[in-house]
Amino acid sequence: MAKLAGIMYLDSGEAIKWDGAVYGRTADVPEPGDIAFDGADYFEVIPDRSGLREDDAYDRVSIIREYGEAFVRKSHVIFRKCADNTADYLATKRTQLATLTAEIAELEAQLAEESRLKVGDYARVNDGAEVGRFAPGDVVVVSESARAESAIYPIGVISPVLGYAAYEAYKAEHLTKVTPEEARASLIAKIDAHFNEGGAESRE
Repeated sequence: MAKLAGIMYLDSGEAIKWDGAVYGRTADVPEPGDIAFDGADYFEVIPDRSGLREDDAYDRVSIIREYGEAFVRKSHVIFRKCADNTADYLATKRTQLATLTAEIAELEAQLAEESRLKVGDYARVNDGAEVGRFAPGDVVVVSESARAESAIYPIGVISPVLGYAAYEAYKAEHLTKVTPEEARASLIAKIDAHFNEGGAESRE
């Protein structure tokens, strides 16, 4: 069979419709009955009868062009039958969407939990945080995260160097959680900057 006619695009190019059936894009090795797209035309994949092969072609399958049998190349886009009609394909996509929506909700909940500040966590003071003795960019340690919900600034923090000698309280939006490694790097950079600016000489 030469190039296929009457191909309809579905699902933003991720699927096509031909002869009443829906074919979805696949990364699997092509099989007889699949459809191969060479960038210009569509061809039905058939069993190979030549026994010949090239490095960029798949084994055991071919397509028929106007001049005869040809290779299914690895650069071709392969579509495989996934539904007998559009209604079945739509039902499948709706099921996939529902599953994906549930997975996204679960990941968002997990991300929110991972981002929630707890006692002992390191955090960076954000721009726009107007309270306290810490400047934007400073690294702090959470000392209180379960203060009364009525508190205007419910998260207590201390200096990782001075401890409670430098205490302040912030809103959650004033702080961004960082890893211990990020906190250490930030503190070392601040110390290095201090000495590079002549901090040691200024104390002599």
